[in-house]
Amino acid sequence: MPWVRLDDRFPTHRKVALLSDRAFRLYVSALCWSSENLTEGLILDRELTLVARLRGAKTAATELEEAKLWDRVDGGWSIHDYLEYNPDRSRVQADRAANAARQKAFRQRRAEREAEARNASSNAPHNGVTGDQYDAENDASATRTRHDGDTTALRTDSENRSSPQVDAFRNGVSNGPPSPPPSHTPSPTEKEQASRTREHGIPEQARPLVDALTANGVIVRWPFHGNEWFPLLALISRTGIPAMVDHATKVAARTSVESAKYFVPGWGELPPLPPPGDGRPALRTVDTPRPPLSPQAARRNESRNLLDNLAAQLRATGGTQ
Repeated sequence: MPWVRLDDRFPTHRKVALLSDRAFRLYVSALCWSSENLTEGLILDRELTLVARLRGAKTAATELEEAKLWDRVDGGWSIHDYLEYNPDRSRVQADRAANAARQKAFRQRRAEREAEARNASSNAPHNGVTGDQYDAENDASATRTRHDGDTTALRTDSENRSSPQVDAFRNGVSNGPPSPPPSHTPSPTEKEQASRTREHGIPEQARPLVDALTANGVIVRWPFHGNEWFPLLALISRTGIPAMVDHATKVAARTSVESAKYFVPGWGELPPLPPPGDGRPALRTVDTPRPPLSPQAARRNESRNLLDNLAAQLRATGGTQ
């Protein structure tokens, strides 16, 4: 397929920029017509309506004449300097013939390669994993040098062959179904241990508090880790489980609580247990409504609670880390 060559400054050339739209379209269409039909830039009068289907084609041709883009010749027009930028008829025909020959040679080489591949496939063995004499003779283990006293010299089969009995024991493959693992029924003690394992991380000193809250319907998470348990254990020793459960139950009745850490600030404000031997009953908390705290007061309480927790942790650990 030939191509039409146009300079990248063609639309802005002084001869082209002043053309009307019809003349511009006729000129470009004439370039493509000449390249396709190998007219070498010649446009005949009778072919003018075929070059571009537009009204006033003759008027547009006259405009191209006046712009010196077309030259008037006998029987038509000639595109000015067409052969200076585009190949002539003989050059295009030679290129087409060379391209056709190149494509023909390529198709012929491809057909020959496909025929060789088909022949090689038809002459090859149908099964490369057969146990005939041909495979045994070509096997590396069958043709290797045999020495006196070599125990492998007695083997006549190729190493690729396998015996069903040998494979069954060597590879551990059997035809029977696999044996089910032995079943085990856990004892009540093992069930209790498994239940405690699911709640891993709760120390034994805090277990009575957890169980008491659960029995009263307060089921929360206990996201304490490591040293975070020390302040809670100190509160249990200082305040007592009954007062802590009573406080948590009342709080949980008013709002939804998901974590036990929500109760820690309130537990820290509970009164301590009376000294042993004074005969006085343990004090209980009095649930009195309190006005909402301002943000500043809430931050101060949070800081105070943090200091109280650290002090309780130091007391519980004997003042050492």
